[in-house]
Amino acid sequence: MTTPALPILAIFWRPLIKRIYLFLLILASQLVLIPLTVNADPLIKYQYLPTNSADMPFFTTEEQAEQRTDEYNNAIDAINHALETCDKSQCITLKQRQADLEYAIDDHQEKNGSSIMSLLGGPAYTPEVGLMLAAGGLFSFSTNREEQTLQRSSVSLFAVGTQGDAGVGYGIRSKQNLFFDNNDTRFTGTLTFSDDAENYWGVGYDKGKAQDSSADTLMRNTALTYDANLSFKNDYGFYFGPALRLKYYQADEDEIPLTAQQDDDFNEFKDKPLSIGLGVTLNYDTRDVTVNAWQGQYFNFEYINYGSNIGSDNDYQKALIDYRYYHSFNPGRVIAFYNALQWSNGDVPFYDMPTLGGSFSLRGLYAGRFRDNNAIEHTSEYRHTFLRDNGNLSAHGMTVWAGIGSVAGDADSSHLYENLLYSYGFGYRYELQPRMNVRIDFGFSADDSGFFLTFTEAF
Repeated sequence: MTTPALPILAIFWRPLIKRIYLFLLILASQLVLIPLTVNADPLIKYQYLPTNSADMPFFTTEEQAEQRTDEYNNAIDAINHALETCDKSQCITLKQRQADLEYAIDDHQEKNGSSIMSLLGGPAYTPEVGLMLAAGGLFSFSTNREEQTLQRSSVSLFAVGTQGDAGVGYGIRSKQNLFFDNNDTRFTGTLTFSDDAENYWGVGYDKGKAQDSSADTLMRNTALTYDANLSFKNDYGFYFGPALRLKYYQADEDEIPLTAQQDDDFNEFKDKPLSIGLGVTLNYDTRDVTVNAWQGQYFNFEYINYGSNIGSDNDYQKALIDYRYYHSFNPGRVIAFYNALQWSNGDVPFYDMPTLGGSFSLRGLYAGRFRDNNAIEHTSEYRHTFLRDNGNLSAHGMTVWAGIGSVAGDADSSHLYENLLYSYGFGYRYELQPRMNVRIDFGFSADDSGFFLTFTEAF
């Protein structure tokens, strides 16, 4: 009596079993596809990566910090791939996230003391050497990543090729800024080497004004300069330490211009090419970041003695008083002031006299056109960093500046402000690394102009 029930049950259960099987099959396929969909969307896969500096962790090991850097780069690469197939609204969101991640990498590396290497190259024009092609790099790092308040150390190196009125020249330029022991120990160094030509007018304001640059002022030379300061912070907040100055200058005997042949200062020191000096530096520094200050002040005094007892060809002394002040009245809006007095006494060679001009002093004025035993300068600069769409600071900025200065000999040092020189200009800034800018400046003066490409601010 029960046997006929089996076919009847089969009639009802077979469709139900098929539906259950189909449901499980669809569910299984979804469980497989969902992770693929998540992985394909970089906005979801990498949403854990913070873009706000305050939310970024400090990793206990360098390996962990480097792994997080790789994750940022992988996220950026994934977004680049997604941008190839996105629609208009999706692309806007992806590009915004990509920009946030690119800025976040710098904040992450700064917070974790990671090493950063950046390469740069391009053309420039300076009044000293004419057309210039520079290529080099900026390497920044922390000497102790466990010290969160320690400033980043940096080393820059540029190789320079030039093409001017005297033909092809070359040179090397390097700056070192090293910080140790919670910023209580500092080392700064500047190296320049060149085999090139420059104009020589002689010593004094009148000779610099007497004529424009020409074949009669152009002199080929080989020059090497190295300045180094090592300073230690004391209990009163001052930095104090030794200083080394090395200067070598040898003119090409076959290409001495008329202005040099008839100049007593040149003839007296042309066979004394080496000057070596030892001295001390004393400074007080409250700047937030030394290479690109937004706030604080800096007072510096240097005294250097050059003597034959330490191998110098010349015996003389030099002093520098340098005061800088920085005020930020809005994020990315900074006004900076630079004031410097240079003094020298003794048998000061023409190639190491106080001068004005170049890429760091009264930009646009020919470096060395005006030289004498004393020099003074006052420059004001406004620095503006542009904002991103989200209101945060971008990597792009601009500056405008204006300055005055003058030179005078020992006899008329009391009339230092009588013959004023001026410089003004504007520039573009790109933050290549955290608080470390590439600087492109266009400077102008009454007699010269220049286009400068280099790292870090002028002051």
